[in-house]
Amino acid sequence: EVIDTSGGCGASFAIEIVSEQFEGKRLLERHRLVNAALEEEMKQIHALSIKKALTTGQWKQQQESEKSSSAA
Repeated sequence: EVIDTSGGCGASFAIEIVSEQFEGKRLLERHRLVNAALEEEMKQIHALSIKKALTTGQWKQQQESEKSSSAA
């Protein structure tokens, strides 16, 4: 998910990203992967906040947890 936090100018974003490539990697390593993947885009962006960087399994677990919390 990409959220424009710049008020419309497109220079500041918050993201939540899910990737199998994060498997077995620490949070810092995950952030480095994201920054490397967005290297060209980062030249145009003032600020990028990575709110969540989850593996597919972590994301599924989070979704199940949220469903059971809202059902209670």
